[in-house]
Amino acid sequence: MRQNKIQILAGAGMLGTAAIWGFAFVIVKNSLDLIPPTYMLAFRFTIAALLLALICHKKLQNLSRNVVKEGAVLGFWLFFSYLVQTIGCQYTTAGKNAFLTTSYVVIVPFLCWLLAKRRPDAFCVMAAVLAVIGIGLLSLQGDLSVNKGDVLTLICAVGFALHMFYIDRYTEHDDPVVLTILQLSFAALFSWLLSPVLDGGFPSGIFRPDMIGAMLYLGIFSTMIGFLLQNVCQKYTSPEMASLLLSTESVFGVLFSTLLLGERMTGRMQTGCALLFLAVLLSETKLSFLARIFTAFYPDDSMDSVYEIDYKKLYQEGYRGLLFDIDNTLVPHGQPADSQAVGLFQRLRGIGFQSCLLSNNKKERVESFHASVGGYFIEDAHKPSVGNYRKAMELMGTDQNNTLFIGDQLFTDIYGAKRAGIRNVLVKPIHPKEEIQIVLKRYLEKIVLHFYHFYERRGKT
Repeated sequence: MRQNKIQILAGAGMLGTAAIWGFAFVIVKNSLDLIPPTYMLAFRFTIAALLLALICHKKLQNLSRNVVKEGAVLGFWLFFSYLVQTIGCQYTTAGKNAFLTTSYVVIVPFLCWLLAKRRPDAFCVMAAVLAVIGIGLLSLQGDLSVNKGDVLTLICAVGFALHMFYIDRYTEHDDPVVLTILQLSFAALFSWLLSPVLDGGFPSGIFRPDMIGAMLYLGIFSTMIGFLLQNVCQKYTSPEMASLLLSTESVFGVLFSTLLLGERMTGRMQTGCALLFLAVLLSETKLSFLARIFTAFYPDDSMDSVYEIDYKKLYQEGYRGLLFDIDNTLVPHGQPADSQAVGLFQRLRGIGFQSCLLSNNKKERVESFHASVGGYFIEDAHKPSVGNYRKAMELMGTDQNNTLFIGDQLFTDIYGAKRAGIRNVLVKPIHPKEEIQIVLKRYLEKIVLHFYHFYERRGKT
């Protein structure tokens, strides 16, 4: 219970981080009229660096030249990315700025391919295709031109991708908190050095109460607390869940810009946002969060046919009762018991098995089939409800530990057996001809089975 509570709190912290960052797009958009981009970065990075250094000053003892150098590299890419993003926000909406920024997640694997020779997988390629389509829908104007702010935001995404690449490389051997302090400090230094060059004189608007509040929010919440929350909470959540929750930053960015800035998005732009969001999830999680959901339907074993199973081996392993679906498991849908099915049940009785037909079909169909093969039967079983799985074990005189279920459908046969705690085997349908409701379910089954076989090949099921 305590572990579950910690995971829930960590997830809430990740979601809070995404909300903080999403709201920052509104703050930046509102502040640019009074505080130029480079000065804005100088204020936010200085505030964050000083406070974090004050809190974690003991970690800064005995700094090596190499760590300082790495902090400078990270600080440069952090400064560059935020600068281009902030300038871009002057020429595009806060919502588009938020979504286009998240495309760095899709860029990172290809950057690793270029710089570290780590080839991206098929999920990354699919994510890249979705991202390109989403960016096109989100950014292209009616004449197929692209807004200057959108281009700058995409450049910023490349910068963030480089920043992520070097973080991954440097944190393998150095303290991430020390690197965070150093990168924020160097980002502040670069900002102060370039502010007079890029933005001119010191902005007097900074002394307005609302601008002081805005810079404190960006420095304390969006930069220092945001980074700390991410580092702490990610320790207690899976990488897939962390990336899923943090990717909602773009959703919060659109939400806040709509509620507070009155921005509106066309249907085409909303579609682009959805595709870009899906691309981020696909690239970052490999959709393994779906695979985790789908595990409820994964079979314990799978075979091509009910007639290829080694029943003698199962008996030697201690199994004494066998539950069978009928249609498309033992015979084609609606067909009577053939010689192969009759022979199978005769062989099973010879080995010593008890058997029971467990079917959702009507009594006439099940009773007729049972008359040819023997054993027990339960019609109108309401699979995947577990009641009749238990009733079948009572009839056979077996229990969860020595009973096996065999069927061809995931969402009824296999799911019900798993709920009942019975080991199960999924077999391929004998014939493609099926009732329309089953045909529709087969399409969903294909999606689940794709993940099942994908992770089975990698030993993750």
